Amino acid sequence: MAGTNQTQVMEFVLLGFSHGRLFLFALFLAIYLATLLGNSAILFLVSLDPHLHNPMYFFLSHLSCLDLCYSSVTVPKILANALRPQATISYGGCLAQTFLLMWCAGAECALLAVMAYDRFAAVCRPLRYGQALRPSACASAAAGCWLWGLLDSALHTLLAARLSFCGAAHLQHIFCDVPPLLGAACSDTRPNELALHISSIFVGLGPFLLVAAREALQHSVHKQSSLHRPPMASVLH
Repeated sequence: MAGTNQTQVMEFVLLGFSHGRLFLFALFLAIYLATLLGNSAILFLVSLDPHLHNPMYFFLSHLSCLDLCYSSVTVPKILANALRPQATISYGGCLAQTFLLMWCAGAECALLAVMAYDRFAAVCRPLRYGQALRPSACASAAAGCWLWGLLDSALHTLLAARLSFCGAAHLQHIFCDVPPLLGAACSDTRPNELALHISSIFVGLGPFLLVAAREALQHSVHKQSSLHRPPMASVLH
């Protein structure tokens, strides 16, 4: 990132701490402690009680892990910066924070879609619920959610690493994320913006469309198999 008007960025100055630092510190500390205690309690209870070893609580435990990761990626650095005269974050730390934050965000979108399907199957397809949400299928779905977020995050982080910054790099935020980085960059940000728009569609709607397509396929297969059964067998089923 060298050039006449471009400088090698070593750290970013976070401008979201201009006022109310002590209030922000107390607020985020309280929220963070509540998040840690609440999600840790969920994970402890789900692992301890055999009655909670079912798909719904399996996915809920993954959601709690995501919530813990989400908070731990940003809040400790926010608390540290709230007590400093100038809030800063290193270039490498900013990219790492952006990567982990986007990973959690993408995985959470996919996981919420899977959890919605889990409740749909439990209520509307109770006779096939055990087969559709068997342990191996749940493990594969959870792993797919984490992988989905990882791939999406890797794309945005690689594009963000290509950005150039002119002069002092100031971010209008209290932590690193893709939009503040785009606002501070002096290089072409159109590839990043295009990736964000496409990602919003695929990460936001993709899991929903996959779940809907899977349910439509299952419904079609079930309908075809019902047509080929004797009448009494269809009634018993």
